[in-house]
Amino acid sequence: MRNLNLEATVWNLFTSLELFEAAAHECEGTMAWFGTLAIARQTANFGRNNQIFDTFKALARDFRRSAELARLGDYKAIWKTAGYVRGDIRGMMEQPLHSWMTEAEYREFEEVRISRLMTYARLIKHSLHNGVVGAEYFFHPNPDCPERSNDDDGFPEDSIVKTYESNLHWYKEPLFPKLPEPLQEYVIDKSISCQTGDEVPWTGVWYPATGLEKHSLTFAIKGLRMQPAFRVTKTVEELKRESDGAIVTDPETVAVATTWHPVIPSGRMIDVDTNKELQAKAVQACPRAGIWQPMEPSAAQRSYKENETMADLGSAYGITVWRWIADR
Repeated sequence: MRNLNLEATVWNLFTSLELFEAAAHECEGTMAWFGTLAIARQTANFGRNNQIFDTFKALARDFRRSAELARLGDYKAIWKTAGYVRGDIRGMMEQPLHSWMTEAEYREFEEVRISRLMTYARLIKHSLHNGVVGAEYFFHPNPDCPERSNDDDGFPEDSIVKTYESNLHWYKEPLFPKLPEPLQEYVIDKSISCQTGDEVPWTGVWYPATGLEKHSLTFAIKGLRMQPAFRVTKTVEELKRESDGAIVTDPETVAVATTWHPVIPSGRMIDVDTNKELQAKAVQACPRAGIWQPMEPSAAQRSYKENETMADLGSAYGITVWRWIADR
């Protein structure tokens, strides 16, 4: 069952100033490591190595400047900076580094330092993509490739949680801190709505009126146009079965216009495992007496007794999912 609190927490982590600053710090650390090594070897390729050193220096500068702009509400620069990293790295790796690095040094450079930077860039780019250009792609598809407007280049369904979990312990030095325990509780603010295409009134994580079944939360940016939601039409597993074992990394999605609501902290903390137990679908027996909040944004809270049947609100977006709020 989907965990709104966990997903919202990870979205906020991947779009945080702390993560942007961590990317800049990663560039600075690699710049210093590479420069010290190159000078110690007094390599013949000083000019090329100096270009690599300067590239890390420029990336660190751009990440920090972009982070400051994000602090002021402008996320386009940090999204663009993250997008440049892959091309810059490709140019570096085409240089004859093997001619002066030992095998261990080359592995450290490629498999640890470059890999870490690429991961930071990927997290930032995917987290911000739909918020920055999702509406533009939806309303003005590329005439040469119009079907691309249906591709979710963010984190489809709950894949952002899987991404967090797979990267948390991948490196010896963590890319980001482990999420706090207990988690901050998040609620859907039904008093604020924003339609796809309208101007976003608030920067942060948003919940689609489609519900989360086959959809995802997203990060939207104040002043830009609201993006569409993306519905998963075929999962990665389904596509793999259809492609006779071909490598498939992303699900098939379709973009749909919808209404969005902000996801905001309630001020309460909630245990991850407890939160999973305190959710129930319609027609299931209520697992705990108290006040329950439907995930459906337009529906009101209800009081249930233990083992009482949870109501189905007849949503057009799928079966109703209820979340325990408090004792009566």
